[in-house]
Amino acid sequence: MKLKFPLFIFIICIYILTGGCSFNPKPPSQGVDFLQGKWTEDTVENKEQLVAYQRHRFTFTCDSFYLTIHSFSKVNLQGGSCYDAKEWNEYAKGNYILSKDTLKLNGNFVNKDFRYKAETSCYRTGKYIEDFMLNSHQDSTVHITSLLTGLHHQINLKEKLVCKGVK
Repeated sequence: MKLKFPLFIFIICIYILTGGCSFNPKPPSQGVDFLQGKWTEDTVENKEQLVAYQRHRFTFTCDSFYLTIHSFSKVNLQGGSCYDAKEWNEYAKGNYILSKDTLKLNGNFVNKDFRYKAETSCYRTGKYIEDFMLNSHQDSTVHITSLLTGLHHQINLKEKLVCKGVK
C-alpha cells in the first residue's frame, strides 16, 4: 500500500508538469511576395447591370490581409434597416494563402479600426472566408475571380509593402 501512494503523487506531478507545456504557435510566413502591398479595385465590370456588387480594397502584409468591402445594392436584399442606405462598408482581417491558382482568405469581420466586432453590430459578423481564383498578375495589376459570386475583379497596386520581422 505504501508503494501506491508515491506512485500516485509521481503521476500527478508528471501530468501537471507536462500539461503546462504546449507547442509554440506557428510563426507567420513571408506570404506571397507579389501581393505585398495596398491594392484597390477602382472599377467594377458591368456594375450598371448588377443589382448588387462589391468593390474591394486589400492590404497584404506578410501572411495577413486587411480588407475593406464597399458594397452597393439597388434593393435591400438583406432585409435589415442597416442596408437601407444602399451603400455600406464592411471590414475583415485574417490570414491568406495562395494554393496553386486559388487565393484563400480566412478571417473575421471586424470594425472599421480592424478590432473585434460584436455579434449585435450592423452588417455581417463572425467568420469571413472567401476564395478567389488568381487569373493573372503583373507588377501593379492582379485579376481575380470570386469563387463565391463568380464576379471578376481587377485590383491595382497603390503602395508596395515589404514583409518585415519574419525570418
